[in-house]
Amino acid sequence: MRSERRSMARGFKLLSMLLLAAIVTLAAASCGGSSGSSRTSETATKLPPGATTTESTLTTTSDATGAAQAQATGEDEEEESGSVGADANAASSGELTKTAYLSGANFSVVSVTREDSNETVAGSGVREVAGDFLQIEMAVENAGGELVDLSSFSFRLWNPAIEAGLYDDFYGSTGTYGSYVSENMISAALLDYENLQSVSMKLRVGETVDNIFLFFDLNPQSTAVNEGVSLAGTNLVIYDTETGDQVEINLADYAG
Repeated sequence: MRSERRSMARGFKLLSMLLLAAIVTLAAASCGGSSGSSRTSETATKLPPGATTTESTLTTTSDATGAAQAQATGEDEEEESGSVGADANAASSGELTKTAYLSGANFSVVSVTREDSNETVAGSGVREVAGDFLQIEMAVENAGGELVDLSSFSFRLWNPAIEAGLYDDFYGSTGTYGSYVSENMISAALLDYENLQSVSMKLRVGETVDNIFLFFDLNPQSTAVNEGVSLAGTNLVIYDTETGDQVEINLADYAG
């Protein structure tokens, strides 16, 4: 009996050892295989059918370069668009200036405003009154080859609704803000903003004078607006009293 038990114990022990050895072997194989598979899946890139690792790398680099170029191009386009927009805004916001050349000088209309009183020129013996007045800011450049005498030019305003025959009754022979020229045309003095005196200076070649203006009374016998006068139908006429030559600047497009 003891002999049989010992044989059975040895058999169980041997079987246990064999099973343990098999388990250890399988565990080792399993761990090694799993580690290699895991590394491969972490580092390898999934490729399309027929593509190699080199081809995939080049494609990825090309795509990245293209994306960078596209982004840079977009930024450049945005900068150019902004620049164009700024130029467009500067252009749209700039003041309208119309210029005409006569007898060696460039005469420019800088701005035109329609006033409901003569406040701009009131003072120094001129009382302030309500009415309908047109203020035209000017600039004159000597663009010729000799002196330009501003006193030799007459500055006139024409509109079919102007009744030039009404001005003498109010302004007499002075005519600083309106004097008879013809049926629908009056003249006014070119004035200096600083002292409100008539401008009669001589300009040297290349010299420009600004801060000067004309002030026309559009309705000398009433405080009402002369409804017939619109800027679109009004011309500033600059007349050279020595040669008889003249130029006209239409006042349409100014704010008025």
